[in-house]
Amino acid sequence: MTTHGLKRRMSVLATVLGLGITVPFALASPAHAQQVLSIDKSHEGNFARGGQGLYHITLNAIGEGGASAVQVTDNLPPGLTVANLAGNLASRCQVTNSGRTVLCDDFSFAAITLTLHVTVNIATDTPCSVVNTVTATATNGDPASDSDPTTITGGDCNSGTAGNGGSLLPINLNGIFTVFNNINTNNNINSPHASNTNNQTFGLNTP
Repeated sequence: MTTHGLKRRMSVLATVLGLGITVPFALASPAHAQQVLSIDKSHEGNFARGGQGLYHITLNAIGEGGASAVQVTDNLPPGLTVANLAGNLASRCQVTNSGRTVLCDDFSFAAITLTLHVTVNIATDTPCSVVNTVTATATNGDPASDSDPTTITGGDCNSGTAGNGGSLLPINLNGIFTVFNNINTNNNINSPHASNTNNQTFGLNTP
């Protein structure tokens, strides 16, 4: 009986010691903490063809340790090109792809908010509605992105047709104007006694 009791106590002690060694390792933080990036894209008002517009990009790193090897890419939609960059992220960025892409590459940051203000030129043939998407990646975190729909005004964008054809006037003139159905028939062809006939029919075009 004494021998079996000793064995049971030794077994319990070994279990406790095992938990005491194992639990701290299970609760320990991983060697590389996962970093979460947050990015937001917005703009001011509607953009007008032939003018300029302003986009705002805001980047944050959520978590401890900051973000490393960060890359931010802003691919502008058709008709928009970069005119100017400002904000505390601007010095880390360059404009590529004939003014269509903003690339901020290989930088690190921690407990600060980075901002980038992108002034764009708007071509006279820019689509009446565009979507601008910006993405951010880091070696120690998941990528983040945000899309910003933008309304373009000016030209046929103001007519409600969005450049897809249609009436020049956005009103229905049916029933307002009298229609003249004038047909002139020349019967004087190799006939010395023939005469011209002029038929006119007046009517109201009603819906």
